[in-house]
Amino acid sequence: MNGLLGGALVNHLTAARRSLACAVACAAILLLPSVAPGVIIHTATGTGNTSAPSDDPGWANVGTVGIGSAVYLGNRWAVTASHVWAGSTTFSGTTYQIVPGSETLLTNNGALGRTQFTDLVLYQLATDPGLPAVTIAASAPAVGSAVTMIGAGRNRGAFTTWSVNTSTSPFTWTVSGSNVNAAGYLWDSSRTMRWGTNRLDAAANWIASDSKSAYVVETQFTYSPAYSTEAQASAGDSGGAVFFKNGSRWELAGIMLAVDAYSGQPGNTAVFGNQTYSADLSFYRSQIVQVVPEPSSLGLVALGAIVLAARGRRCWRQ
Repeated sequence: MNGLLGGALVNHLTAARRSLACAVACAAILLLPSVAPGVIIHTATGTGNTSAPSDDPGWANVGTVGIGSAVYLGNRWAVTASHVWAGSTTFSGTTYQIVPGSETLLTNNGALGRTQFTDLVLYQLATDPGLPAVTIAASAPAVGSAVTMIGAGRNRGAFTTWSVNTSTSPFTWTVSGSNVNAAGYLWDSSRTMRWGTNRLDAAANWIASDSKSAYVVETQFTYSPAYSTEAQASAGDSGGAVFFKNGSRWELAGIMLAVDAYSGQPGNTAVFGNQTYSADLSFYRSQIVQVVPEPSSLGLVALGAIVLAARGRRCWRQ
């Protein structure tokens, strides 16, 4: 990577990072109480992508709740990370109250050795935000699939390079302009809704997020000499959306839950090589659609209501 995070060091840091990926600290990075704006992106300024992309996967369906993000699913139901928790949710500047007692925790489908509940909660809004329903992915996108990530996490701060001493435990990170072997961005303290892109870099697997097991897909924040919309989650992105275009149709494939960190990595940073873990919604889909009918089902329900109403009119006329 042009001298950054190269060769053996990547492997060395990766081994340490993997040891953290299943720890509660992994989720805590997204749990910081100061919720800030959208995903960190590797563009020239890092300040763009604050309105819907030209090929919009569902920008308006992503909003903010408490310290994190949330996604509107349809039929007045939304989803977020359970460590964020349900509450009044804002979409496009308008805040919608929650129906008290509607909170519904999703389970891990009885998977052996996993916690009963996962890090996802559904909840219903008291009023209809007038947004379209989303389609939940029926299967996880293949490794290498392009995805669009939307969330309200922290903004990007300064580009920073470090010299990392891997002979210490934890590793020692020193900000440096020479002999660097790690690079990335600081997190700013401000917040904005933002979108970015990435690719799934591994098959779905289990992690622990906020002491709960979660079946996730993952993306890696990869360095490129050329600027791009490459994205990594930051604090406040928990509950945000990962969309995948299946043929000509956008589907909601994931909900962002956690990021990992290298050994000793300074807090409030996004380092190239870090990963974002997002709940694989295809694994939880059967539970979701029991509560929130899919767009096609809603259409059938509406059609049924029209037919019944017409029949009622005919009976009345007779």
